[in-house]
Amino acid sequence: MKVYDKEMYNKQESIRTTVVIILVFLIGFVAGYLASSFSTSNNDVIENKTINITELK
Repeated sequence: MKVYDKEMYNKQESIRTTVVIILVFLIGFVAGYLASSFSTSNNDVIENKTINITELK
């Protein structure tokens, strides 16, 4: 009976580790996406204005 419990415990630990890794990745991905969208939103407006000015010349 102890072998069965040990196997179940190892499987639960591996599943728990996998879930934690996936959650950390998703949280990091969302944080990076939000930071990227905040930093590029201001740069796009400035770049579009400079392109329009150069096209008028």
